[in-house]
Amino acid sequence: MIDARKMKAQESHSDLDERELIAGAARGDRAAFKTIYKRYNERIFNLIYYWLGDRLAAEDVLQIVFMKVYRGLPEFRFEATFSTWIYRIALNECQNQTSRARTKYVPLDAILGGGDELDPGPAPDDQHAMKERQQILTQALMELPPRLRTVIVLKYQEGLSYSEIAAVVQCAPGTVASRLSRGLMQLEKQLRPLRRLL
Repeated sequence: MIDARKMKAQESHSDLDERELIAGAARGDRAAFKTIYKRYNERIFNLIYYWLGDRLAAEDVLQIVFMKVYRGLPEFRFEATFSTWIYRIALNECQNQTSRARTKYVPLDAILGGGDELDPGPAPDDQHAMKERQQILTQALMELPPRLRTVIVLKYQEGLSYSEIAAVVQCAPGTVASRLSRGLMQLEKQLRPLRRLL
């Protein structure tokens, strides 16, 4: 049986460690900031990627987000959780990127082709099927409106709670539940004809 007091002590120890990291990074400690980056970069990248739909653009935006995090650390006051604060910065930057009138970015791989066609051996069937399923799911997710897509990614990809998502997207937890429900219904409708492939 899990000891609740032990778990609570571990959580508070983890929170204390994070506070120390944040304070160190705010004072210019590069090792502390590097630890923060390692802890959050994949999670933030996922949100950005599913918002923008382009891996290279997402990598660029990830760098912008972490520059803003670095600059903003001295003003962070622990009024929200640190993860919520970073997600909010990422979401704001995604909205900035999509609202700017920019020319359509075409990745070099789309022009020259990826490295897949250079592989002399055929991929195993299972690997190919998994890749195909992932592409279908990603495409269906990318067709959702951004606000529905965002809550689905935060809930199912990042594992955030309703209240954490509500803090990130700045709405009530009930609105998060409603958006999740609508988004999942739309995904189900899009994927129904492709169910045999999934």
